[in-house]
Amino acid sequence: MTTEVKKVRKRPAPKRPVKKVVKKEKSKGLSSLQAYNLYRIVLISLLVVAVGISGGWKIPFLEEDTHPKKIIVTQPHLESIFKEAKYFTVDEQKKYTVYNQFKDIIGYAISTHDYASHVRGFAGEVPVLIGFDNDSTIQGMEMLQHNESGEYIEFILDDRLLDKWNGLTFDRALYHEVDGITSATETSEAIIKTIHVTLSEITGKELVHQEYSWSLILQWVLTSFTIIFGLLVCFYKPMKNYRTPMLIMVTIVMGFVYQKMISVSFLHGWIVHGISLESNLVSIVLLVLSVVLPLTTKKQFYCHYMCPFGAAQELVGKVSPLKKKNMNWMKLRSIPLQTIATIILISCILIGKYPELSYVEPFPSFSFRIVSWWMIGFGLLFIGLSFFYSKPWCKICPTGFLLDNCKKKTARDNKKYNVL
Repeated sequence: MTTEVKKVRKRPAPKRPVKKVVKKEKSKGLSSLQAYNLYRIVLISLLVVAVGISGGWKIPFLEEDTHPKKIIVTQPHLESIFKEAKYFTVDEQKKYTVYNQFKDIIGYAISTHDYASHVRGFAGEVPVLIGFDNDSTIQGMEMLQHNESGEYIEFILDDRLLDKWNGLTFDRALYHEVDGITSATETSEAIIKTIHVTLSEITGKELVHQEYSWSLILQWVLTSFTIIFGLLVCFYKPMKNYRTPMLIMVTIVMGFVYQKMISVSFLHGWIVHGISLESNLVSIVLLVLSVVLPLTTKKQFYCHYMCPFGAAQELVGKVSPLKKKNMNWMKLRSIPLQTIATIILISCILIGKYPELSYVEPFPSFSFRIVSWWMIGFGLLFIGLSFFYSKPWCKICPTGFLLDNCKKKTARDNKKYNVL
């Protein structure tokens, strides 16, 4: 008996409607996020210009002599060099003639501001008053008005840097080699160069270019190696495990040894007074990397890799056995205290009423040989808090706030932080 197998015809599957692919037209103009990034760049640029104008920039279409730079020589300045000084006069060549109580000429003086105002220290010009006699023999020197930290200048004066040229004629003093002072290298080197440039202008003799000292070459080598090490840890994955040695090197080299760091004081001095390429080469490289890398790679290179105070806090946090607490309480109506403090500080700078900026942040505490005990205590306070909190100073650091605003924002940041 045979069975017939019936072939069952399969019904064809119903045809799905074909969706027409509509090509999205490229939006003309900037997206909201691109506009936000452009807005921040413009805002930062305007801030730089505003700080510069408030500090004395001369803009052609504004009043020419707004905030003119004046270095005034007073009677006390001359008395510090010539003990018997009672009167003085100034001639057309800006040469000061000094008289005693009997109106006898006892000496002369010149200000380096009239000859070497272009020489820059850490925070601008470092003018010096040079006193001399009829034979052009230097009798003494005195610091004039400057923008350097008072404690650094006091440290330099205590080391008797200005006495190195006493008793020398202008010709001999011009070629007299004087070494800078460790822990105040940039300022002391600027003072030395200011004096030599002035003597060169007065004598009409060419200033011999001095070869770089071994200490300066060693500084460039160590700081350059530290920056390269930080770049490798930041961008080269196999080097991520070397973060702790990198933090130790940054703390020692960039902090304690050479004090190479970016701060509000540094940024303000650079904007208002300019910056010396020769004495601040490492700082300029750091600044460029700190701005360019966040804009191009979103990596906050300086704050997370090169800041010596941040590195010291992170190292303390690593050795602390305590669980780190959050610092969400550091807000005022959901606005971080870092934002509020930075806006207040910038406002004070713009109106010209602000404290000595080197004391606003604890970074000078690395110069423990120079700064006061309360400044050292300022730094130790946040190092101690690092046992309980993760990098507490970074939560209120104005420099970190400024550099963070150089970071390029993406759609992910927009969703996470609701920046728009």
